[in-house]
Amino acid sequence: MKIFFFIIWDDANFYNSLVFLSRLISENNKVYILCKKPEKKHDFAKNLDFGNNFKFIYSINSKIFPNKILYLFFFIKTLFYFKIKKPDYVVFFNSKSIFFIHLFKLFKKKLTKLIYHNFDYDIPSENESLISKLFHRFELNCSRYADYLVFPSQNRANNYSKISKINLSKFFVMQNCFPKSFVCPRSGDDFNNFLKKITQDKKVICRMGTIGPYHYILQTIDAFKILNDNYILILGGVDLNRYSEFLKKKISNEKLEQKVFIFDNIDNSKWFEILKNSHMGVCFYEEISISHKNMAGTSTKFNNYIYSNLPILANNNNDFIDFKKKKDVLELVDPQKPSEIAKKIEYILTDSERYNRLKSNIFKNFNDDLNFEYQFNESYKKFL
Repeated sequence: MKIFFFIIWDDANFYNSLVFLSRLISENNKVYILCKKPEKKHDFAKNLDFGNNFKFIYSINSKIFPNKILYLFFFIKTLFYFKIKKPDYVVFFNSKSIFFIHLFKLFKKKLTKLIYHNFDYDIPSENESLISKLFHRFELNCSRYADYLVFPSQNRANNYSKISKINLSKFFVMQNCFPKSFVCPRSGDDFNNFLKKITQDKKVICRMGTIGPYHYILQTIDAFKILNDNYILILGGVDLNRYSEFLKKKISNEKLEQKVFIFDNIDNSKWFEILKNSHMGVCFYEEISISHKNMAGTSTKFNNYIYSNLPILANNNNDFIDFKKKKDVLELVDPQKPSEIAKKIEYILTDSERYNRLKSNIFKNFNDDLNFEYQFNESYKKFL
């Protein structure tokens, strides 16, 4: 039995690919997940299945110490367990964990493999601090010592290879897809009861994910000023810096309380209950970063819609345009124009032939390659 370390300076519940990797790898190996302990207010991912043979090793949780000190404690604790357990594989998730790699190389077994799995790589902007830019350079330096690198899209891998000067042959792509075997958590009737109160055969459009800026949420809400009362919008996910309060004021000012509804900081069962009762999903990203420019097939909300067999409305950037040419599972629109969003929503949900074609294509592509099993075989299975 091999020992795997999954290291992430975050709540592991937020990352579907990490969860599914743990579940699969722990079937025949021991997996230790070293991460932050979930905060109760954000503990939406209840009863996630990380597998049969895994263990959480949490960082110290304290409001007394600043985050930098807690990070140092986490590093010391991780190194301590590394020396005791002597893992065969270490997966560093995102930049805050890859910073550990230099010391790990000193203490690792000869055959231990070090893997850098990055979910959200971005280049610091010109306005960011010198510290951020130095950490970015340090990330590039540390990742050169990884045996393999895994990114959620080919474009992101290409960008990182070019910037870091790491040979592209060391890179593998694993999109953030759901397993074909995935079973939704058992959901209650809360959302069903809500729908019974406010809808009479209305079409439900959902926009899942972090409720925060840079996702054209304002423009999406404005589209519902144009759409008739047959359509309602559900914004579901985790609130970022009280952005939901700002949106609720807008909804009230625009008198859209019967057409736009926010479900913030929901748990996993409510998340899938909303998906189950929706007719289509919205997936918009402002192109403020490398990750936001490359979300086709990679975005968490995108893959939630694919798993739930929901037709998708995405922004018409180059990444989504290229994806649509290969896989006709979505419609595209300029997300800066609420009138165009409204028109495209109405088109998808009133043209039954197009709607059914999208659902059929989604089902086929999910079973072909937009699933975790296929993505695992194209990445981790090749080097484990």
